[in-house]
Amino acid sequence: MTSALLSMAMAGTLAMVTPGTAEAVTVRPGAKWGQVDVLLDTYETEQVRRSFWAATVVCWNSGVGGALLSIGVCQTAITVCAAQAYYASPRRRAGMTVTFWGQYWCWKY
Repeated sequence: MTSALLSMAMAGTLAMVTPGTAEAVTVRPGAKWGQVDVLLDTYETEQVRRSFWAATVVCWNSGVGGALLSIGVCQTAITVCAAQAYYASPRRRAGMTVTFWGQYWCWKY
């Protein structure tokens, strides 16, 4: 009971604090079976690069954090992907492919 209430409260808090990031994350099937792509737009890429909390929101709302990767691994991975895309020349948007086996890789678009 307590963990269910905590989960609901956390989900509500995450959505309230950063509604732009929470609603705009795009998740789609990957190119191969067992893959999921997480796509960040320009705003999300910048926010995730700057804020570990934004990375938490992306991981939680995309369904990748906790389901395919542990939440901590997802936060670190999406932050690295966002930083690589943000500092690329010219500046790009971040993407991350995650497999059901817990592997991930970054890409820019």
